[in-house]
Amino acid sequence: MALRSLVIDFNSYFASVEQQLRPELRGRAIVVAPMKAETTCAIAASYEAKKFGVKTGTRIADARRMCPGIVIVEACPPRYVEFHHRLVEAIESCIHVEEAWSIDEVCCELTGRLRERANAEELARHIKRTIYERVGTELRSSIGIAPNPFLAKTASDIMKPDGLTVIESEELPHRLHALELRDLCGIGANMEARLHAAGITTVEQLCSVRKETLRAVWGGIGGERMWRALRGELVWRPP
Repeated sequence: MALRSLVIDFNSYFASVEQQLRPELRGRAIVVAPMKAETTCAIAASYEAKKFGVKTGTRIADARRMCPGIVIVEACPPRYVEFHHRLVEAIESCIHVEEAWSIDEVCCELTGRLRERANAEELARHIKRTIYERVGTELRSSIGIAPNPFLAKTASDIMKPDGLTVIESEELPHRLHALELRDLCGIGANMEARLHAAGITTVEQLCSVRKETLRAVWGGIGGERMWRALRGELVWRPP
């Protein structure tokens, strides 16, 4: 089964845009918040802040306690939209963007010789260089390459920041066994609880059960799609 999908995740996107626009923030712990109020929560954190445990959803007052000297930046959505378009334009110069899943994540379809691992990896490195040169040095991205969009998204989350991860069909499903259930798109807190109730507590167990079991847990076709997606089949795209 060939490599068919490449997903690009722009790391700590809002915070990275702010660091690109304001050189004095580079290398510093920052969070982006809807407003400068102690009771609000971070909507993005730089990797320097994440080292202190600050992440999306952390209350600003807590962020200050966890990371003395952290810089609070008020969000500016138009900036992030503008950079999104610049990033897509840069990627389009390398490969067509099939779909933008969000402001900080896009999916591309691999065709022809790009489905060969060496060529796909070189394309990923080319995308990174193009972003660096045309958009900015602070806009790092993690890229996942896999037989389908679901697994490519999963791969893009494995190594951050600035990662490049390939999952080939020959590695399935054992390559996924070290992940947590919540690492997989489509498994949130409620679905994790339902899986636990069905005796499925690890990704290894999730990969080993019959598709009828997952169909029952999901309460419909979604479970069968998950079963097929885990095996590299091209059946659905992450939301």
